[in-house]
Amino acid sequence: MKIPDGDWQSQLNSDDLEDFWQRRANELQFRQEVQLFGHSLMVESNAEEIFTAVSLALNQYTQTAQAKPPLGALQIVVQPMRQPPGPAPDNLMQQITYSGSADWLIMQLGGWGVVHLDLMRRRGTAVIDPQLAARPDLVAQCVLHTLLLNLVISHGYGMLHASCLVQNDAALLLLAPHNTGKSTTALRLALAGFRLLTDSMVFVDSDSFLHGFPVGQVKLRGDMVPQFPELRPLLQTEIVRQETKYRVDLRAVNPEFVQETAVRPQKIILCLLSRHENEETVVEDVGETAVVQAILHNSLYVDQPHVWQQNVANLKRVLVGETAVGLRIGIAPGSLLKVVEQLAG
Repeated sequence: MKIPDGDWQSQLNSDDLEDFWQRRANELQFRQEVQLFGHSLMVESNAEEIFTAVSLALNQYTQTAQAKPPLGALQIVVQPMRQPPGPAPDNLMQQITYSGSADWLIMQLGGWGVVHLDLMRRRGTAVIDPQLAARPDLVAQCVLHTLLLNLVISHGYGMLHASCLVQNDAALLLLAPHNTGKSTTALRLALAGFRLLTDSMVFVDSDSFLHGFPVGQVKLRGDMVPQFPELRPLLQTEIVRQETKYRVDLRAVNPEFVQETAVRPQKIILCLLSRHENEETVVEDVGETAVVQAILHNSLYVDQPHVWQQNVANLKRVLVGETAVGLRIGIAPGSLLKVVEQLAG
């Protein structure tokens, strides 16, 4: 017989089509438009519980009333892996394998999923196992923060790895090598009346506002914990660079200790921290080379030269002409507070 004409499509039910690539099963039926640093961000998923992780993640970024261009889009699919990986471990962050080139980044989350970020299109895609999706804290830590931070920096923000505290119209930026007391100093100042914006990453936007991530959190070394006995019930353990740290969210201690909104300070004091065994904290002059090197070595979050150059240009625009000092921390907490209040005042 001859092949007939007619309406072929009406004779095929869509249920008869094989969902070979799982596109229909993974339909992104849930979506929310959220805000990050004043940018809109579209998040889509096939599982509504993902938005619990989204809320947890966004809670760690400063808020702002600024209105800025869209940041991009995230698509997060929850799909069982072919080999069930079991419950997601607390140390999943240490099991991630990163790969990247040019404008893309891939994260292999052990057996719990894979994440891809296309910075050219500003789109992140993740496929994660239900056992990871059941841990919104890990989804926020291991998936969302990497995507969000890369999108923010690629959008033209300057980033400085520093503690930032504010008082009145002054912002205090603390820079120090790893494990030399930056977090302990920031915590002492926050408990004494300065408001903590962040103990980790400061972001500078085109309007000279300072934003922070994570907001209000401090991570202490184990040997520093006994100095803050009142905080012990609120401490949570976290592995950082193969070392156990103890994290406290100061919002749970007293919201007045935390600066949750972006600030545009009238004065910035950049403090290069060091320690000595004397009682008194002292302010020292620092040379231009030491200041520039400290800024550059604390802005290396992105390994693409053109992004880093833009990052440094934004930092330079805000920091040039501001005050930089060496702050040699003594062992008497009262002396630290007195000296820093004089600087900020």
